[in-house]
Amino acid sequence: MNAPAKLVSPKQEQIGGLYLAPLDGLRFLAFLLVFFHHMPQFMHSQVLTTAHNYGWVGVELFFTISSFLFFHLLNAEFLKTGSISVSRFFARRFLRIYPLMILFAIAMLVLYGSPDGNGYFRLLGIALFLDNAVTWFKGYNGSIPNTAHLWTLSFEFQIYLLIPFVFLAYRRYGRTAFLVGMGAVFAYSFLARMVSFGLGAQHPIVWVTPFLRPESVLAGLALYIVRPQWHWGLSLGGTLIAATLFLSLTPPWASSMGSAFSYPLGALMFAGLVDTGLRTPVFTSALSSAPMCYLGGISYGLYVYHFLLIPYAIGRVATMQGGANDPSHSPGDYWLSWAVALTLTVVAATVSYYAFEKRIAQYKRRFEAVEGRSP
Repeated sequence: MNAPAKLVSPKQEQIGGLYLAPLDGLRFLAFLLVFFHHMPQFMHSQVLTTAHNYGWVGVELFFTISSFLFFHLLNAEFLKTGSISVSRFFARRFLRIYPLMILFAIAMLVLYGSPDGNGYFRLLGIALFLDNAVTWFKGYNGSIPNTAHLWTLSFEFQIYLLIPFVFLAYRRYGRTAFLVGMGAVFAYSFLARMVSFGLGAQHPIVWVTPFLRPESVLAGLALYIVRPQWHWGLSLGGTLIAATLFLSLTPPWASSMGSAFSYPLGALMFAGLVDTGLRTPVFTSALSSAPMCYLGGISYGLYVYHFLLIPYAIGRVATMQGGANDPSHSPGDYWLSWAVALTLTVVAATVSYYAFEKRIAQYKRRFEAVEGRSP
C-alpha cells in the first residue's frame, strides 16, 4: 500500500519528491463527473440523474487541484532558486493548454463548419482565451460544433494570469495576512454574485466569470497554505457533509440559494476530498494506482475530446442496433453508449498524448525550475 502523500510546512518541504500521484487519480474522477454530466440524462435512475444534473461540479475539482498544485510547485521553485519566474510560469501554462485547444477548435471548424456563420469570431475568442467572455453575449459556443466546453480553458488561463502574483503576495505578507485577504475575496465574490443574480444576469454569465465564483480556486490555495494537521477523518467528514448540502440545492443558475451556496459548498467538498486523497492510506493507494495515474495523466485530452465523442458513440451504437438506441430510457443502451464513448475518448486521448502532447511537454520542460511529474 502506498504511503499517504504528506503535506508539510514550507520550511520542511524538500525539493525532491514533488510529484503527488493521488492528484492524477483525482483528475480522472473530475473528468468522470463532467463525462456523466454531458451524457444524456437517464430518466429512470436517481443516481444517474443526479450525476447528470450535478456532474458540472467536476470542473470545480479541476480548479481546486490546479490551484493547490501551482502553489506546491511555485513554493518548491522559490525554495530552490530564491525566487520564481513569472514569465516561465506563463510559458508552461500556455504550452500545456494552447496547442491542443486551438488545434481541436480549428479541426472542428474545418470539419463541421459554422452553423451560425460566427465560427471565425468564436475561434478568435478561443485563441485569445476570451471564449468565456464571448459567452456573455453569444451563449455557449454553438458557432463551432463540439467546442462549447472549451470556455473553461479561457476561465483557467485568466486565473493563471494572477496565480504567480498571488503566490508572491503570500510569500511577502505571510500566511495569516494572506488567508485574511482570501477571506475578503470570498466575501466580495459572494456579494458580487448575489448582486448579479438579483439584477437578472442570465446564465451562463456568473458560471463563466472567474471573479464571480472563484471559491474552488481559493479552496486549493487555502488547502496548500493551511496544511491540515487534524486527522484525515475530519476532512472526509467535511467532504460528506458538504456533498450532502451541495446535492440538496438546485444548480447555481436555477435559484438564488443555488447561486449563493453551490460554489462554496463545492469548494469545501473538494478541498476535503483532495486532503483526504493525499493523507488517507487507502484512498492514496487507490488514487495512485497505475490505471488512475495514467488516466489522470491524459485527463486534458479526455476533457477536450469527450464532448465530440459522446454523441458520436451514441450514433454508432444506434447504427449497430438498427436505429433503436435510446440511452435516455433504456439502461442497456445507456451503459453501452457510455462504455463506447468512454473507450473512444480514452483511445483518442492516448493517441493525442503520445503523438502530440508529449512532444509539447518535452519542450515545456525547458521552462521548469523543478520537476513536478513522475519520472
